[in-house]
Amino acid sequence: MAKIANNWSIEEDKKLLHKTVREAADIAMHYFRNDDLESWDKSENNPVTEADIAVNKYLQKHLMRNRPEYGWLSEETEDSMDRLKCKRVWIVDPIDGTKAFMKGSDDWGISVALVYTGKPVLACFYAPAQQAFYEAEVSKGAFKNDEEIIVSWQKSLSDARMRGCENAFRSENLWPISWPEEMQCKQQNSIGLRLAQVADAQADCCVSLRPKNEWDIAAADLIVREAGGLVTNGHGQLFVYNQRKPICAHVVASNRTLYSDVLTHFIPAREKWEKKFPA
Repeated sequence: MAKIANNWSIEEDKKLLHKTVREAADIAMHYFRNDDLESWDKSENNPVTEADIAVNKYLQKHLMRNRPEYGWLSEETEDSMDRLKCKRVWIVDPIDGTKAFMKGSDDWGISVALVYTGKPVLACFYAPAQQAFYEAEVSKGAFKNDEEIIVSWQKSLSDARMRGCENAFRSENLWPISWPEEMQCKQQNSIGLRLAQVADAQADCCVSLRPKNEWDIAAADLIVREAGGLVTNGHGQLFVYNQRKPICAHVVASNRTLYSDVLTHFIPAREKWEKKFPA
């Protein structure tokens, strides 16, 4: 069996990951659509719930107890630079799409990736309210509910299904090059779910001008690429994870046929964004 650590095979890590994510999902569903759900704001327009915390604690306890030499990066855990010393790091969003979770909508999920020297090698994105368990292993393909998935064959941006807010894509202020009027847009609160739906061909492309955290996209990145698609930053570069500042400035994802057209539309908007919001 292929080894990625001194003591654990990637197959053993995969078994641990799947079991732990499924058990964490049971915890999340206990809180889902519960009128007594407690929530508060970590910062302006950035809510967190007791479900986020409970799921995070469970994932951290069981993943790190079994792999104490691995690093840990999670939205709901105070960051430690000790992770930078680790070749293997769990990157976790216990509930990606907290606002949807709070509203009782089904467009949220649990996102966990195992990163090895900056590259995802294992990934799970589980949307339990949709009964959609996405997974990928590097060089082994991507799967949804145990069935292999591939990205769409869509060639025309005019006929494409974009994941994101329709009003935002119609904004001339945001997009110097207009997107086709015929392009279909559908919003999902969770960026991880948006990307996963590119992987299983429910959508053809997904972009984000707003910065994302590594935990938002690390798992879905691998899932899309193992399904045959591309995920890059706004400069067309692959992401490297477990950075000191774990921020992904922009996101561009699509099948390979559409990617060039999507990036052509995206670059002028990215340049405008970067002038308005310099790093």
